[in-house]
Amino acid sequence: MSGGRGEALSASACRDEATLRSFIETRISPNAWPIHSPALRRRILEDGIDLEAAQRFTMDLDAMDRMIRVFETRSCRVERLLRINNAFHRTLHNDEVLLRLLLLEWPEATPLPDEVKEAPMRVYPNLDAIAAVLRDALGRMLEAGTPASVLARDLLAALGHDYGHSGGTDRTRPDGAPAPLTHEDTAEKYAAPIGLAFGMPTALVLESMAGIRATTFFVRPGRPRIQAVTEFERRLTLADVMGCVLPPHLWLTHVGAPVLVEKMPIWRRRLVQIPGELGAIEAHLAMLADDDPSREAILAQREALLLEDSRIVKHVEEWFRSERGFFTFIESTRLGVVPRARDLWGGVLRSKIELMERVLARKELLAPLAAQGFPLLGQYAEELANAESLENVIDRGTLDPEICELLRMFLP
Repeated sequence: MSGGRGEALSASACRDEATLRSFIETRISPNAWPIHSPALRRRILEDGIDLEAAQRFTMDLDAMDRMIRVFETRSCRVERLLRINNAFHRTLHNDEVLLRLLLLEWPEATPLPDEVKEAPMRVYPNLDAIAAVLRDALGRMLEAGTPASVLARDLLAALGHDYGHSGGTDRTRPDGAPAPLTHEDTAEKYAAPIGLAFGMPTALVLESMAGIRATTFFVRPGRPRIQAVTEFERRLTLADVMGCVLPPHLWLTHVGAPVLVEKMPIWRRRLVQIPGELGAIEAHLAMLADDDPSREAILAQREALLLEDSRIVKHVEEWFRSERGFFTFIESTRLGVVPRARDLWGGVLRSKIELMERVLARKELLAPLAAQGFPLLGQYAEELANAESLENVIDRGTLDPEICELLRMFLP
């Protein structure tokens, strides 16, 4: 978001939808439109949008701490109302993303203390534990001259980005029913009023909402692909996916397996449904003439189903391979576009890729595991997700010896 003299849109001008959209998309971010929060839209129609007011906004450390705790309370309430029980996308995930984002925002002229740099390498047991670390980092940044408006924007976007996260990849419940809202729609609708309640100007809230939308990783059916546009959006998007900075044993139990647990119900359902859907398409195509104009759309549906099926992980070896691919994608396409990111986490990420390559080289262990297919993958995910320690899981002896030998490669 840029600011300068006269860079504002009056409340009356905001009543023209085309003018409002153009101002938001060009002066804040294309990702700040549309506005999903009724409360934010009402405030815009009352106050207008003032970019300078956003830059002048101040928030003290106590208010920042209160915002962290307000999000925790309200996020937990929303999850209870929506009956969401995630393995990974819990409320503390948002706090962890904020912590990583602060490292990317750290003022260049101020050396990054070792204890702050290493803070994202831990798993925090509860809100109080991570809130203390966040307060310390925020306080240091304020003292170093980071504008409070920047930190307020970061707080609102990071803490709200997975507010009411419905889990999985297609935003449906495990039974196939559509989730009430996509996770970014839910975040924008409920996070924006929190920013307004803390006195944040509309322009600053809109910038935070653009950040939330930029974290959308999967293409939604019927919606255009979302790309991070601003430097802030690129930083937040990177912070969101960098749970892999944890040491290997903690990454496995705190990130890798819990994310897999969230995906399993949807994959399990789609593995049953896709063959029937493909069969119906083939039967339909068989009835059509080669020059029938409707064939093109039906063939596109078939290709989409085949692509979806190819993205479903069907056994343990495929999962390790997919995680290596994800790490490689981040290392090659995401780190380089965010200043300081490669210096912070490039070595950690490269070591994860090398670890996965060593795991995938153990073909004699992986082959019998792959033969057991999807059921073993589910057991593996459930036993590892949020386990007290990887060593305890191995010592229990409930997993195949081949898996246990592979898991020992992740121990410190």
